[in-house]
Amino acid sequence: MHRTKWFTLTLSFVGATGCEARDTTIDRISDPCAALAVNATGATSTQRGGIADALVLWRGRGATALGTGGPADATIEIRFEEAAPSFHGHYDDETGVIYINARITDPATLAIVVAHELGHAFGLPHVDDRISLMNRGNLVTPPTEADEHALAALWGRCAAALP
Repeated sequence: MHRTKWFTLTLSFVGATGCEARDTTIDRISDPCAALAVNATGATSTQRGGIADALVLWRGRGATALGTGGPADATIEIRFEEAAPSFHGHYDDETGVIYINARITDPATLAIVVAHELGHAFGLPHVDDRISLMNRGNLVTPPTEADEHALAALWGRCAAALP
């Protein structure tokens, strides 16, 4: 069964200039324990490999059914688009779409960026107080044990994957 949570999570922070207004409400998140499909129409083989590696990273941290398919409404869309080098990825919580910079071609970096944005799709915010996949600008740290605990705190522990 696919569970999507619709809720309001408000975060307070001041932007880099001290006066930036940002949308601090996470509107749409998906259950990492559900049989979610990932759709990346038009992705290159390198991009598909990065997605596959990101799914393996999260499965290793408890999201056991992630990427195993699911009903049409249980799909996370990933789009690769050209962007400035400083842009890595973004989860649009209004539409449920993940955007990844198409210029990222290193497979390991791509897997981390996709996994980071999937973390947002699951409802995880950025963290600054520990080493985490969810650190801003992270390009090297995979999901940690603390990330696994944060995911379980939000969704509960996922059941073991079916054979």
